[in-house]
Amino acid sequence: MTIMPCGTGSAAPRNWGRVMISYADVEKLLATRSEDPPVLSLYLEVPVELSALHGLPARASDLLDSAGGGPGGPAGPDAGRVLAHARQVVRRLLEDRARDWLGHCVVFFICGPAGLAEAIPLPAGLGDQAVFGPRPHVRPLLVALQRQPAYRVVVVDRRHAWLFAVAGDRIDTVTQPVAAGVRSPRYGGWSGLESYRVNERIAELTHHHFHDTAGILALAIRPGPERLAVGGHADTIPQFLALLPPDLRDRFAGSFLADTSAMTPARVRMLADPIVRDSVEKSGQQLVTRIRQEPPAGLAATGLAACLTAVRRHAVHTLAVPAQGVVPGFACRRCGALGMTGTGCAHGDSAAFAVPDLIEEIAASTLHDGGQVQAVPDPPGGIAAYLRFPLSRSGST
Repeated sequence: MTIMPCGTGSAAPRNWGRVMISYADVEKLLATRSEDPPVLSLYLEVPVELSALHGLPARASDLLDSAGGGPGGPAGPDAGRVLAHARQVVRRLLEDRARDWLGHCVVFFICGPAGLAEAIPLPAGLGDQAVFGPRPHVRPLLVALQRQPAYRVVVVDRRHAWLFAVAGDRIDTVTQPVAAGVRSPRYGGWSGLESYRVNERIAELTHHHFHDTAGILALAIRPGPERLAVGGHADTIPQFLALLPPDLRDRFAGSFLADTSAMTPARVRMLADPIVRDSVEKSGQQLVTRIRQEPPAGLAATGLAACLTAVRRHAVHTLAVPAQGVVPGFACRRCGALGMTGTGCAHGDSAAFAVPDLIEEIAASTLHDGGQVQAVPDPPGGIAAYLRFPLSRSGST
């Protein structure tokens, strides 16, 4: 087997429209906490026209004023100073970098005590939104990652394999040491018997080549929702897919035909991108269908109250959330229990504090428990979950 380089394994030209973050970055953001002052998360759609940039600071200021008076906003004598600091940081970042973000959405995360003051460019269409809370508001980031997910591509022929990692604006070629290939299938011997033996040997070596490639891919692919696209010739793709281990088969998004003699990283991404996006969209539709088809007391929780119960019991396998909108609620400082009111926790009402978005908190808890979160256009009940086990197993709600 030969794992081949293809062109140069380097970044594509800068493209602010592609996601510039990863799920690991989201996990780091979720680990940032600050109640006093709270963390500002500001999502701002940047206009396409250069002449319209002058109105951005005022639009950002209006969003900040609205969020400042909502749940989780800064309170006490320092509230005005917190808002003024946020405006100053946002204005400075817009003055320095707004021209790079034309036609896209940018998210600002700002919190002085937490040492947080950064801007991340994202694809357009996430909407304007400002949220003050005890940690960064990351649900729109999850939506952006879902729309343009990181994924792996393997392209195989009978002698070689190319491994690619696609994330954001990068497509990197993963290379491995050279190993033995196979001889041409046109090779024959002096007799039919010799030809049969050669063909059997070719099939055996091809099998080993595909098996080794699958093994390298299993080591290279990262834990989490990363998907896999497979390219190659019409006869080699089915042979390779038959040797994928179960975990990789679960990640398989689809395949495409590729001329390996004229392949570039840009061509690979052009062929694989629509396959992976279509796979993500279909998986969201399948999740909603699976939840709707579950019988009562089965593996589904529909609506905010049921999902709150499911996340308290660490029962959520996959959470279906809307792409936008917030639902204010409460959390317990001592145990982290979530609720629609600040009452009912065993640690007493005094331990409760307001959170700006219960859906965000449920999503964060799901990710912390090793579950998955998918944004779908119209989740049943406004928010729903496919469960690891029925809630009735743990008793009534």
